[in-house]
Amino acid sequence: MQDLIIEKPYRFVKPPRRSFVLWVVAGLRLYRIWLKSSENIYKYEVRHQHRIQASLDAGHSVLVAGNHCRNADPMAIGELLYVVSSYAYLMASWHLYNQDAFSGWMIKHLGAFSINREGMDKEAISFSIKTLVDGERMLVIYPEGSISRSNDFMHPFLDGTGFIARSAARKRQKLVDASNSGKVVVHPVTFRYHFIGDFEACCEHSLQLLESHLNWTPQTKLPLLERIARVAGGLLAKREEQYLGAAQSGDYYDRIETLIIQILSAQEQKWKGEVQQGDYIPRVKALRPMIVPELTKGTLSPEETAIRRQDLYDLNFVQQLCYYPVDYLSGKTGKVTRERVIETLERLEEDLTDKITMLRRFKLVIEVLDAVDVPAEKLPRGAKSDPVMYEVRARLEANLAQSAESMLAYDEGSFT
Repeated sequence: MQDLIIEKPYRFVKPPRRSFVLWVVAGLRLYRIWLKSSENIYKYEVRHQHRIQASLDAGHSVLVAGNHCRNADPMAIGELLYVVSSYAYLMASWHLYNQDAFSGWMIKHLGAFSINREGMDKEAISFSIKTLVDGERMLVIYPEGSISRSNDFMHPFLDGTGFIARSAARKRQKLVDASNSGKVVVHPVTFRYHFIGDFEACCEHSLQLLESHLNWTPQTKLPLLERIARVAGGLLAKREEQYLGAAQSGDYYDRIETLIIQILSAQEQKWKGEVQQGDYIPRVKALRPMIVPELTKGTLSPEETAIRRQDLYDLNFVQQLCYYPVDYLSGKTGKVTRERVIETLERLEEDLTDKITMLRRFKLVIEVLDAVDVPAEKLPRGAKSDPVMYEVRARLEANLAQSAESMLAYDEGSFT
């Protein structure tokens, strides 16, 4: 399990400008070994890489902004960098450097720099801006800020990416002369994971595992989607008993929202004095900086430390609940594909056991979209959103929707 809390003071981790490790790993595609063993990626395809190549050839500074649906995304970007013969700096959460010494060292030498998600990280922002101003390497950011776990669904973008891009565009414009017309551009890049494994074996493995946890006999006579719905409902009931005192009735997604509101409202009332409005995940992320800093100082009593840890685990559970897109397997929000079925079972299995044990296989398709120019002006005062990032998100969502339409629909009759 990745630590939810790193109970030590944050320090910015800067990658080396030159790294033999990066040269070897990227040049020999050794990242594929990890992606195969840990993330079950067996095949790769990169599309329209010429779009980024054209931006690089024109002398532009490139910010790559991708959807973030799997743990594999940051390492998998190496496949795109390989085909355009370029390096990049990647923004990575501070906790990734603290899982173990080797992983922290490797992440750093592969070009990642840390970001403190619990507060304003001026060093990370300055490093990001400088990367785009200098233009020596591309900059890779995942604007969602966390893994969605769903290839057909994106969380709201967090603030910051647009600010970095615009700040760099203003500074870069001051350096431009007659011999350098380069500007700052954002290339949206989609990650699409196609399931290529044994569908029936994977489903049966996960369902038997989940049903065993519920002390149920295998429900093999039920149609697959109904069987998944019953398992999901049973697991949710256990959580409702824990947080609400009893299992609830009604629509599954209404019950999820009720549970989210109950836990999140209590935390907001406790830490902010009143319940907030808006999307749930940004609200969760806004609470963490109020809880974590004192934990890192080590000055709290054991009782208060335990209370804050529980608060953070409750907020993490809220975030997990948000990763279940409404009607993902109903057909109301898009075609029900084998990929959506596998993602749902992965999510249920991981939330229950903190790991995924089904033997799945994927082909990764990375697609580069047309560049979005970044203007060298600040956003107007009072602007609620950045038009640049709005356009980036719109292009990502449109591409993901289009690619989903080309995928095979799951046939209920093929597996019962």
